[in-house]
Amino acid sequence: MTILRFYKYNFNWDNEKEIYYRKGNIMKNRKWVIMPLVLLLVLLSGCQAVGNLDINSAMVGDLNVKSIETKQSLAVQLTPVSTASAEERKIATVLNGMQLNINHAKLQENGNVSVEGGIAYSGMTLPFQMFMDTKGVTIALSGAQKPLYIPLTTEEQMAFLPASLTMKQIEDQAKELITKSASLFFKHAPNPSNVTVDSVTQEVYGESVDLTHLHIELTGEEFIGLVKPFLTSISTDEAGWRDLLATLYDFITYAESQMSDEEKDSVSYFTLDQTKAEFVNESYAEVQSFLKDVLSEYDKYLKEVSAEPEFKTIFGTNTRLTLDLYFDKDMHTRKQIVDLTVALPSSEYVPYSMFNLHTENENWNVDGNIVADPIATPNGVLDVTSKDFTPGALLRSFDTTSPVYLLLHDVAGIANKSIYIDKDSSYSSYDVVTKDRVLLMSVKQLAEEFDAKFTWNPTTKTITLTDDITGAVTTLHLNSNKAVTDGTTKTMTHKVVKIKGVTYVPVRSVAEILGAKVTSESSYVVVERK
Repeated sequence: MTILRFYKYNFNWDNEKEIYYRKGNIMKNRKWVIMPLVLLLVLLSGCQAVGNLDINSAMVGDLNVKSIETKQSLAVQLTPVSTASAEERKIATVLNGMQLNINHAKLQENGNVSVEGGIAYSGMTLPFQMFMDTKGVTIALSGAQKPLYIPLTTEEQMAFLPASLTMKQIEDQAKELITKSASLFFKHAPNPSNVTVDSVTQEVYGESVDLTHLHIELTGEEFIGLVKPFLTSISTDEAGWRDLLATLYDFITYAESQMSDEEKDSVSYFTLDQTKAEFVNESYAEVQSFLKDVLSEYDKYLKEVSAEPEFKTIFGTNTRLTLDLYFDKDMHTRKQIVDLTVALPSSEYVPYSMFNLHTENENWNVDGNIVADPIATPNGVLDVTSKDFTPGALLRSFDTTSPVYLLLHDVAGIANKSIYIDKDSSYSSYDVVTKDRVLLMSVKQLAEEFDAKFTWNPTTKTITLTDDITGAVTTLHLNSNKAVTDGTTKTMTHKVVKIKGVTYVPVRSVAEILGAKVTSESSYVVVERK
């Protein structure tokens, strides 16, 4: 199996090329496919040597750091268009008023990570701590009764891995592959016109350090001019490609060696049936064929897509990357400032005209003796993968007056939910029926959609619903239109009925009991909780 077949499984590359270059051009028709290119602005920002600074070596060298301490800040700015809705403007206001601050992060040599920081918003700071090891991620939010826990070794998350293969082993084996991939990329990335290097003295975590300062500025317009030279240059590096492909082969075969026969059968599309030489030769030929095809059509494609207003906006002079990197004498990055502004095209689906990302960080104690700080969990944890983890469960772990509760409930709106129900049961994704001109829905499905706890007592033919957000308990009886919520009785628009083993309730009445609002249209209804 060669690299393209490995990556695309049984994908027919010749057919894809025909689709790609045929009349109409799929890249042109799917205008938003150009957006991922923006990410390359940060990467393809100049990696050739400047003065005495070997940028390629410096960039790749950071990948080999085993332990480090750091601090970082990150802020995002969105500029709404004049036609943006109130909700869309609110999103921008919230994001623009927030900043993520990592006051102290530690990377231990064994891969453990600890973070201490806070989210600044509207004059408040919401502290948090995080600890990650090979088993999972623990996040302690200020004021929470229990830390959140995200297991990294659940059956679902590890299903694609052989039982004897751990994430640490994968990381170790992948490290060389990542390093060589980055080295090949950085080696051929051309420099933009605005790149300078000078010697400076800067303070890093309270220490005065002599540093080499690399400054890069790049616009979206100039970036487009760098893509073809990059592809042309990287297409000529046969030794680099063969070395990378050989490393990829080693990575795949290592994973295979840890698998049982049964595991190999379950992931047969990932296995190799070639020697290393065969794999490298065939994969290199396919890479060359791909790059040759891209380069032969590049000018034609660029001419076509450049006429698109979206392309002109994103890859114009208003899209700009400013990058400041500070390297010490060992070529380790000690400070970094990144400012990326992306101009967004006018569209009914994009209510913002500009996106800005600004981040700054400092690094110290590089490859030092560092121990990450675990988080104590005397009261247990709140497992986010548990079926019992709901918006209400998270909110109930905080006092209703705490800043985190207000942020989650009022700003982030984690309790907000909405569903669309087709009135025609033959088209609806839910069990629905109409009786006496009233839309009824499976009570179990309605409860699940809004995270309400559902229980059925077959003896008394009673349904109990517990509201996920408020905790209010509602009792319903089969063949009755009465609902009792925390002792208060309400008359529903229809009685509870059972049809072919499914228990149905009136959508509007029960949705309102669960704190939702129902809007009826001609062919469907919207049930929304805010």
